[in-house]
Amino acid sequence: MPQRFNLTKRYVLALLIIAVLSALAYYNLNHLIISRADDGKTINISSRQGMLSQQIALYAIYYKTENLQNNIKLMEDSHQLLITAPMTEELKAIYFDEPILLDEKVKRYLYHAKRFYENRDGRSLTYVLQNSQHLLHDLEKATSIYVSITEANTRNLKQLELLIFILTLVTLVFEALFIFRPANNTIIKDTQEIIKQKDYSNAIIESSTNAIVTLDSHLEIKTYNKMAERIFGYEKKEMLYSLGLEKIIPEHYYAIQKDGVNSYVKKLESGHPDAVQELEAITNKGQIFPIRLSCGVSGEGEELLLIASIQDITREKLKDKIMIEQAKFAALGEMIAIIAHQWRQPLAQLNFNCMYIRKMLKDPELIAETEKNEDIIQFMSETITNFENFYKHVDNTIFNPALSINQALKLIETSLKHNHIILTQELDVPMNIYGNSNSLAQVVLSIAQNTIDIVKASTIDKPFIEIRLKQVDEMVVLTIRDNAGGIQLDPIDEIFKPFRSNKKTPSTGIGLYMSKLVIENQFHGFIEASNVENGAQFIIKLPSHSQIR
Repeated sequence: MPQRFNLTKRYVLALLIIAVLSALAYYNLNHLIISRADDGKTINISSRQGMLSQQIALYAIYYKTENLQNNIKLMEDSHQLLITAPMTEELKAIYFDEPILLDEKVKRYLYHAKRFYENRDGRSLTYVLQNSQHLLHDLEKATSIYVSITEANTRNLKQLELLIFILTLVTLVFEALFIFRPANNTIIKDTQEIIKQKDYSNAIIESSTNAIVTLDSHLEIKTYNKMAERIFGYEKKEMLYSLGLEKIIPEHYYAIQKDGVNSYVKKLESGHPDAVQELEAITNKGQIFPIRLSCGVSGEGEELLLIASIQDITREKLKDKIMIEQAKFAALGEMIAIIAHQWRQPLAQLNFNCMYIRKMLKDPELIAETEKNEDIIQFMSETITNFENFYKHVDNTIFNPALSINQALKLIETSLKHNHIILTQELDVPMNIYGNSNSLAQVVLSIAQNTIDIVKASTIDKPFIEIRLKQVDEMVVLTIRDNAGGIQLDPIDEIFKPFRSNKKTPSTGIGLYMSKLVIENQFHGFIEASNVENGAQFIIKLPSHSQIR
C-alpha cells in the first residue's frame, strides 16, 4: 500500500508538470499567432505607405484631386498609427533621428501634397515629385526593419516552444522510468491475483468500457457484458447461450460464421495482420455503426473460447472527419495569408511601374494597354483582400451582376483574342443581387480562365465561350458554356473540390473550389457543373437582394 501511495504521488506530480508545460506551450503558441497577426498588419501598413507616396505623386501630376485627397488622408492616418505604436530603438532611429528623420520627411511630404491639393502650389508639386523616390526608399527601409523584428520575435518564440517540447519529453522519460514501469509491474502482479478468482474476473468484464463477447467453438455466446448491452441494445438474457452473432453483425460479415471460430483462431495464431480490425456492427434497431474489434483465444478443441473486445468508434470516426475538414480550411487560410503577404509589395511596384510607363508613352494604343494592366493589378489586389477576409464580415452592396461579368471579361479580352476564342454574351437582366461584385467577377474570371487554359493546351476547332444571364422568378441564373472538351472527372462534382483539376497542364485546382465557397457563403446561391455537347456548362443561381432580406 505505501508503494502504491508513493506511485500515486509521483503520478500526480508528473501530471502537474505536464499540465504546466502544456499550458506554457498553449500560451506561447497563442502569443505567436497573435504576434504574427499584429506584426503582419503593421508590415502591411508600412509597405502600403510606399505605394501611397507614389500614388500621391502620380495623382498630383495628373491633377486627380479626389484620388489625391483620399491618398493623402490614408497615408497620414497610417503614419500616425505607425509612430504611435511601440517601437524598437532601431525604428525610433529611422523615424526620429538623423540622418533619415523619416517622421519629419513624411510630414513634410504630406504638407506639400496638401498644399498642392488646396492651392495648386507649383513649388509644392515640385517638392512632391523630387522627393517621392527618396521617401519611397526610406519607407522601404522602415518596412524591412518591421520584417526583421517580426522574424526575430518568431525565432525567439520558436526557441521557447522547442525548450518546452524538450522539457515535456524529459518529463515523459522520467514518468516511464519511475512511474509507469513500477506501476506496470504492480498491475501485472495484481492481475495475476485477480485471474485466480472468478468474482474478480467477472468484475473486470462487467466494468470494462468495451463490449466483451465470448464465443465457444460453435459460435454460442458465453459472455455478454453490460457495455455490450449498451452498444448493441440487446439484453444479456437475449444473447447468452444462443447463436446470436447474426443479431449484431451485418449480412456482409456472415462469412465469419461459415468459417467458424477454429478457422479464425488459426489466423490469429499465424500472426494474421487483421487481428485488430475496424468493422461494422448493427444494433437491435437496425442501425449500422463502426467498431474496433480485437480478439483473443483461450483453451483448445471443444473447450476453445474466442474472446472479442469491441469498441464503438462512432465518435472517433466523426471527430477524425471534423479534424480533417478543419485542417483543410486552416491550410487554405494559411496559404491565402502567405500569398497576400508575398504579393502586396510586388503588385504595388507593378502598379507604379505601369503608371510611370503610361506617363512616358505617346502611342494611344499602348497607353490604353497600360491602363488595362493597371486595372488588372488593382483587381488582383482587391481579390487578395476579398479572399483574405473571406471568413470575416464585409460590407456588401446591391448591384447588377452584369457589371461583374463585364469587369471579368474586360480582364481577359486580350487572351480571348489571342487564342481566337469567340465570346457570346446575353446579359440583359434588370434584377439586382446583394453581395460583393468583385467576388462574383472572380468566379466568372476563374471559370472563363479554365476554358482559356484548356484551349491553349489543346487543339479545338472554333473555340467559344457563351455567357447568358437571365431572370427566372426571383432568381438570377448565370450560365457559362464552352466547347473545350468537357469535364473528365467522375463524378463531375469532384471538380469543385480543392486540388482537383481537369487541365492537362499543372494546376492547383483551387479556383473552382473557392468559386463554390463564394457563391454559397457570400451570395447564398449554388453552382453546378455538367457536360454538354463537346464541352462543359456551369450554372450559377443567385437570389435577388429582396429574397436575401
